[in-house]
Amino acid sequence: MVNVAPLSDGTWSNNAMSSSYAIFASGITVGFANLACGVCVGITGSACALSDAQNPALFVKILIIEIFGSALGLFGVIVGIIISGNVDFGKV
Repeated sequence: MVNVAPLSDGTWSNNAMSSSYAIFASGITVGFANLACGVCVGITGSACALSDAQNPALFVKILIIEIFGSALGLFGVIVGIIISGNVDFGKV
């Protein structure tokens, strides 16, 4: 763990600021991607339950669509890892 402290004049270095914003952006990206994933899975899950009640042959087809919707959350996590992987606070 790196200890990041302000400079002698009370400001933060540009490297520390950009790294902090990158971690914040990573969290926001993962959060919104998983929020969209949850909404997508909820909507398609509801449609899957209704269509399965009417025609059981449609279950597998809609389940595949639901898997595509849940992949949005995984993509968000991958993007978050890529964003936070470039963070470098440097030595203080």
